[in-house]
This record gives sequence, structure tokens and C-alpha cells, in this order.
Amino acid sequence: MSNFNRKKLISLFFVLGICICLLCEFCIPERPNVKSGDKVIVSKALKSSAEPKKKDDTGLNISGSLKMTPEPDDNSDDNSDAEPVDNSLVTKGQNNIVLNSDGYPQILSDDKVKMYRDTGTAVIGDTGFEIYNYVPSIAGTYAKAINKAGSLFDKDVKVYDVLIPTGVGVTLPDNKMDKVNSSHQGESIEKLESKIKSPVETISLYDILMTHRTEYIFFRTDHHWTARGAYYGYRKICEVTGRTPHELSEYPKKKFGSFIGTYYGDTNGNKKLRKDSVVAYYPLGEQISMTYRTDSGKTTEGSVIVDSSNFGISGKYLAFMAGDNSYSLITNKEVEDGSVCVVVKESYGNALVPYMADHYSEIYVVDYRYYKGKLSKLVKEKKAKEVFFMNNLSMTRNSYLVGKLNQLIK
Repeated sequence: MSNFNRKKLISLFFVLGICICLLCEFCIPERPNVKSGDKVIVSKALKSSAEPKKKDDTGLNISGSLKMTPEPDDNSDDNSDAEPVDNSLVTKGQNNIVLNSDGYPQILSDDKVKMYRDTGTAVIGDTGFEIYNYVPSIAGTYAKAINKAGSLFDKDVKVYDVLIPTGVGVTLPDNKMDKVNSSHQGESIEKLESKIKSPVETISLYDILMTHRTEYIFFRTDHHWTARGAYYGYRKICEVTGRTPHELSEYPKKKFGSFIGTYYGDTNGNKKLRKDSVVAYYPLGEQISMTYRTDSGKTTEGSVIVDSSNFGISGKYLAFMAGDNSYSLITNKEVEDGSVCVVVKESYGNALVPYMADHYSEIYVVDYRYYKGKLSKLVKEKKAKEVFFMNNLSMTRNSYLVGKLNQLIK
């Protein structure tokens, strides 16, 4: 082969090689970056573009679904409204229970405390807590208001002050107490009780809730108690007033789905918070009805338990008494003994009052934050023989709320 032909053939092979490389570049897809184990790594930019942003009813922008640990299976047939506190937090010993130094079931946690001081909120693991501090001056003003109520009525009208501890006072892990600057709620309730005088009778729910503290009695993402927690409050009220409580297993039960409460906003959307599940227990009576007064003053038919399944994820607590209304009347035609009581409450009372509906012919419920009438006039006109004040302990350190309560007591 001549030298010229050899050079020509080499050039031809060179051009052919370039063509083959170009063909591979355009026709064969690029292999994604991989690590050992052939796990494909998808870039954040690609992932975010594939997940359209949406806004849930909390008003927060969320990519895809909320990245929280899933709540319990809503289709389970267990007898609880949700799972108890994570078993890993409970130190087990004889009879599967170990008591803390106060004699209550022990709760421990290996998680760190994340504080949000601007909102007074702490997050431990998947649960939020509202920090509470006992304020002697405001607590004293609250006690004076309750004592004033006791002096308004004749001896045949019994006045009860129901003091409800909050989650931080009940379910906060024992080994995190010194990490959170929150007053001991059992001791705070004792201080308050010492200021409230006869004829008012105090009903502290601290002991009964602490006894059941490893159960799902407070929401993880919200400052309220669950229907189960409120049930134990109802049992304590029955014990003090001489009534026989129904067992929780007797009530018709319905689950209303996932719930995200106030702590989600208070922690700027902390993704460690685990979604709650709202469950309600319907009264046993078949002739129980409720009317309530709207903000406009219109009287509306309602129900002590509202199906909130289709409500927004942050509005599920409205299942209890249709939320906070200034004035509500619950009537039970099956109770014919003429028993009438008045309940003065804030939102904690919403979950407790439905249990009481089986025991009274009429229950008049007023939310002192919105009701404009006089308590003495209401009790006299309705011939009520029992008056219940139902307040969560955090309220007793809020001068504005204590002031609103005091305006009612006249």
C-alpha cells in the first residue's frame, strides 16, 4: 500500500471514530450519579421542581406533604383514641410501670429540648409544650374573683372551681424538668387552692391526669387536652359531686382525622412535631340537643359533638361544642329531675362539657371571654343549683383573661 493511501485510510478511521463518539453522546442517556449500593442521588433542584408547592389551612407553604411522623392508623379497632406516649419514654419495671419521685408513672426522654422563647414553647422529640410560670399577684386576683362568685348565691347553690393542668405540667418527661423553666403545676394548684375559700369547692385534676400521664391525654401539636384527657376530668367531677360516671368504653366513638394545632405555628413549623388525631365520644342520651349564640347574636341549632372530618387540619378541635361561643344551652329530655348547672369556661371546657350532658336536664355554658351578661342573673333566672368554673392553669397567670372573668362575676 502506498504511503498516500495509508495516510488516507488513517484519516478515514479517525473521522469514523469521531462520528461514533458523537453518536454515543447524543443517543445514550447520561447515567445519574451513584454511590455505593447503587442508590441514585437526585439533586435538590430536580426534587423541588417535581413537588409543586401548596398551602394548607394553617397558611404555611409546604412542599408536598407535611414531613412529620405519621399519626396512628385511623382504621384501627383499638379502644384508645390514639396511641399512648411513646413506650421508649416510659421506664418499665415491675408490673410494667416505674414510678417517679412523686409517685406517678415515670416518663423519660433521650431527646434534646428545643426552646422558642418568643412564644414560650418547648419541643421535646415529637411533642410541643407551652411553658407555664406561676405569677402570685395574678393568681391572687383569680382567687379573689372565684371567692367573689361564692358570695353571690344562696347556700343551695354549689360553686366549684375546676383547675386543669396543662401538658407541660403532666406529660413533660421527668428528666427534662430542669431543662425547661416551667413552674411545678401540682404545687401551683395547691397555692391557688389555699387562696380559695368556702363555700367554693376546688376540684383539682392534677392527680387524676398525672395517674394517666402515659396515655394520649394532651395533643402533641396543640395546647389543648384530648377527649380522653377531658374524660378523666369528667370522672373527677363526678367523684366530687356524687354522680356515677360512665365508662369510656360505653360511649360511641368517632375519629375525625389528623390535626395540627397551635404549636406548629409557635415553632415556625417544626417538622419534628407529629400530627395529632382528633377523636370524640358522643353522649349516651338520644334526646340531647344544643343551641348556641353566634357572634352576631343569632341563636343557632348545634350539637355537643360536631363531625369535623371535613374541617381544615387546624380546625379539628371545633368538634367539641362547635368551638368557642359566648352562650350555649344543652338540653337532655331524658333527665327529668330538673337538674340545672351553669358552666363558665374557656376552650378547655369544650371537650369536657359533652360528658356532663348525660347527667343534667339543662346545662348553660358561657365563655367568659365573650359573654356580656351577669353571672348572678343567669344562675337565678335558670334556677341552677351548681356553678362550675373550668379553667386551664395557664389562664390564671394572664391578667387580661382574669380581668374578663372578673367582669362576669357580678
